[in-house]
Amino acid sequence: MSLTFHAEAVIFLLMGLLFTGAALFARRNQQARQLRGRPATATVIELIPSRQLFRPKVRFVTADQRTVEAETEAAADAGQYEIGQQVEVTYDPENPENMDFAGAAPAGFRLMLLLGLLFAGLGVLQILGYVLVFEQYAH
Repeated sequence: MSLTFHAEAVIFLLMGLLFTGAALFARRNQQARQLRGRPATATVIELIPSRQLFRPKVRFVTADQRTVEAETEAAADAGQYEIGQQVEVTYDPENPENMDFAGAAPAGFRLMLLLGLLFAGLGVLQILGYVLVFEQYAH
């Protein structure tokens, strides 16, 4: 086995590490917000179209009795939420508009993690010489 490899192997590996790191960083930040945040019961008041998905807008009352309306970061499939539906949220007491559905993963977390692992795995396999992705274009 040779230690020579093409630049694309390193690029795939670095892209994979970047995507994986970004996904894990977003998840860590969201978990920290969940831990320091306050729970509330919210009502879905609007479903805002976002491409082929919808972004629920909710209304809830904070612990100090302020009524807050906020859009969620996560988009949802049609039918996942209905106007008038009660949902549990966690909000930042210093900035209540910064809220998440309780226990929800950050938007795009699974996709970014999957892409990251796929790119990193492909990069490692290229470095080890098991996969030659761009070999046909090398000549």
